[in-house]
Amino acid sequence: MNGEPTHGPTDETHPETGSQTGSATSAPGGTDTPGHRLTAGLTIGSRVVVRYRLEEGEGAAATDFVGELVARNADFLVVDTRTERVKLIRADVLAAKDVPPPASRTGRAHERVSADDLEKLMAKGWQAVDRGGVGDWVLRASDGFTGRANSALVVGDPSLPVAKAIDFAERWYADRGRPAIFQVHGASGFDPAEQPAVAELLERGYVVGGGHESWQRVLVMTGLSAAVPPLTEQSAPVTADAQLQLDWLTTYAEQRPVVPGATEAVLTGSDGQLFLSVRDPGTNAIIGLARLAIHPGWAGIFGLWVHPDHRRSGVATTIVSAAAMVARENNMPAMYIQVSGDNAAGVAFWSDLGFTVHHEYTYVAKASA
Repeated sequence: MNGEPTHGPTDETHPETGSQTGSATSAPGGTDTPGHRLTAGLTIGSRVVVRYRLEEGEGAAATDFVGELVARNADFLVVDTRTERVKLIRADVLAAKDVPPPASRTGRAHERVSADDLEKLMAKGWQAVDRGGVGDWVLRASDGFTGRANSALVVGDPSLPVAKAIDFAERWYADRGRPAIFQVHGASGFDPAEQPAVAELLERGYVVGGGHESWQRVLVMTGLSAAVPPLTEQSAPVTADAQLQLDWLTTYAEQRPVVPGATEAVLTGSDGQLFLSVRDPGTNAIIGLARLAIHPGWAGIFGLWVHPDHRRSGVATTIVSAAAMVARENNMPAMYIQVSGDNAAGVAFWSDLGFTVHHEYTYVAKASA
């Protein structure tokens, strides 16, 4: 059977009965076929590849659909491909997996993805507690914990005129008692005022950076996991925990304010993450940590921090080397980090590990935000 074009992610009803259960080709109960099991782990909102049966019978022909998975129910998948939106019967899926963003330019693995696609990927690595959207723009709120998790990611097409899209975003944040903050990005050294959304925001009294020096220019740096120096016999032991532990969270709070509930939700909200730490061998206290976000083909490092008493002793490099080892062992050749442009020491650290600037972003907000 061919993938059936559809026009809305909620258009999941049976063509004859109008019910959401039971298609002529799905298994009883709609959940116990290889196709259902293969598609259960796909991530809504991520790019996927689905191998799909086109005919009945042992020698049935098949084809691959590649695109964004926008919806899934007991019987169907809805995938946005480059040319159309298709509705696929889950029982007829032969293979399926999440895949990295498409290559849109030449270069090595960490250089080929567009800034738009990398921004969307990074947003999934730091998931906000409350999420909405206006077209492609992603609205995020997390009780004020970090700018990334409390700003509108201006990416792609908002599906409305820019002024109306901003109106919608402002209402969305006002409904949540939060100031409207917009995250915009561009090539290294870009002028935010040249973007239509920013020009409109400036007319409304917003300012680039929102009055925060660290928001003026944030560098997105990427590199190859294979290029990061490996761990050595002299490297301190690194613990990689899939669960957020209390002592990790307590130590994390030493570097930035936390918001109980929201912080834990953001830290654990991605489809996959590891909490890395190095401990003092004498006291067993955590002296260095980072969070590793896991994506198809990509690994993201967040919150790298070393206690002031242990800096310049190789702890940070050891943690990044451990993260790169995890990435290499799990088919993640590309890595990303985000560092404030005014953090010269941080930029130099990442540059020494082979990371280069992919693009930049800034926040646009009212000065009081």
